[in-house]
Amino acid sequence: MTFFSRLTPNDPFPEHLETLSDDDLEILNSRLHRQAEYEYRQEGETEPETSFRLEFVTEELDRRDAPAAGPVRENLEQAPMANA
Repeated sequence: MTFFSRLTPNDPFPEHLETLSDDDLEILNSRLHRQAEYEYRQEGETEPETSFRLEFVTEELDRRDAPAAGPVRENLEQAPMANA
């Protein structure tokens, strides 16, 4: 088995990101970012498919972060500002 650190636009992409474990989603995110960097270095821009995939993964990561972010944001809003 060969390991590739990037996910090309032609590689299979999971149909339902919500079924992936957090670790698998983070790995997918990393591979897509590496591909986007590679494409940008080679072509000066990313392939539309890579951009779409990154968008889908980012949305799923944001969805998973949303419940945990609520209390943190509330605490930040209540914290006194140092220079206020």
